[in-house]
Amino acid sequence: MNRKTLTALAVLGLLIVVAAVVLRQPEKGQTVGERPRPVPKLAAGSFDTLTVTKGTSTTTIKKDGDKYKIVAPGTFTADENVAKQAFEAIEKLAFGTIVSDQKAKHTEFELDDKALKVVVKKGEQPLTELLVGKSVGGNTLVRVPGKDEVWQGLGSFKYNFDRDTAAWRDKTITKFTLGDAETIELKSKNGAHASLKKGAGDQWSVTESSVKIDKLDGAIPTGIVSALSSWVTNDFSDETNGDITGLTAPKNTVTVKLKDGKAVTVLIGKTKGVDDVYVKTADAPQVYLVKRYNVDRIDKTPMDLRDKTVCDLVENDMTEIAVSHDKESFTMVRDATKKEWKVTKPAGITLDPSKATNVAGGFKEWKATGFAEDQSGKANGLAKPKAVVTAKAGKKSCQLKVGDETADKGSYIVQSGPDVYLLAKWSVDRVMPKIDDLKKK
Repeated sequence: MNRKTLTALAVLGLLIVVAAVVLRQPEKGQTVGERPRPVPKLAAGSFDTLTVTKGTSTTTIKKDGDKYKIVAPGTFTADENVAKQAFEAIEKLAFGTIVSDQKAKHTEFELDDKALKVVVKKGEQPLTELLVGKSVGGNTLVRVPGKDEVWQGLGSFKYNFDRDTAAWRDKTITKFTLGDAETIELKSKNGAHASLKKGAGDQWSVTESSVKIDKLDGAIPTGIVSALSSWVTNDFSDETNGDITGLTAPKNTVTVKLKDGKAVTVLIGKTKGVDDVYVKTADAPQVYLVKRYNVDRIDKTPMDLRDKTVCDLVENDMTEIAVSHDKESFTMVRDATKKEWKVTKPAGITLDPSKATNVAGGFKEWKATGFAEDQSGKANGLAKPKAVVTAKAGKKSCQLKVGDETADKGSYIVQSGPDVYLLAKWSVDRVMPKIDDLKKK
């Protein structure tokens, strides 16, 4: 091999070495080694306590095995999912670059001295602390107390910590396996009571009642058990005066007994304001505030167990619908041969067939939502009803007297036979439309 070939090979080898060195070098501005971060990386198990300050509320959450509890400002069970996600968020903390080192920017970035603060501890030993601020572009701005630098925390994680003590607490009131419920007992403040038992096919039956129940509304026991199997509160109450909460002599007491012999008992007290109701369990002092609509499925009396069907007529069998309603009174009859509806009163109305079908369809399996507290009808506008609705189908018929609206404007107080019911306003309005709405356009 001649000298020129050897020289060329030597030069080529040198170029390869140089290229390899250059390729392995970081680009200009690229960080060598682990990226800088404002707080040390903490692995799972290296810490067991978080103290979170939001405004004037400071909450300390401690992990014990796979369980979480609040140890300050009081001792409470923590919401497991909420606490777990917060601990995992600390483990996953990753950072980008410094966004600003100007103290004047702290308020704008929600990172002044009043910012959301998280202290991470092992036992009583603080490991690190961080102020958590504004979310920007899918990331979260953070700062170490006492330092001016604002860092970009990668990802959106402020929501994991932005909670007061109540929001960290477990809001479960009662919880059990739905299929384990075997009996239900209802006791009202006025002495009314009832007992129910679940039989084959999960069908409920009344075993005892202070009110005669000819036919059970099966949706009531099913609804009670379903609601109590996973019942959560909207808020906690510190009120301990049983006369104020109504829990010394509860309006209603509902008990569900389970297969394992355990029992779940809830007490339902007074209403606070318009929408909240005081409730508690029989075996714990904590008082809860639950929205009225969440209490309604459970707050049942023996009277509520009765079937609430006010009418059940099928259109094909119906022959007449008459509504007495001041200037909007009308009568529709159905031709037995042609099976067509027509308006006989007032005269001169050309009926829209689709409107007739809609009215007639309202009488099939028509059920009330409940019974009126005042069954006398005297205080419900039923002494002089605003409307009377009558429907006929052969030898079967229904007649409803329509009284006042309820306070929430969602129902009418209606009498059918001897009973006074609450009927959804929309369902009543459906069967007594304005005459003009019946006309063929």
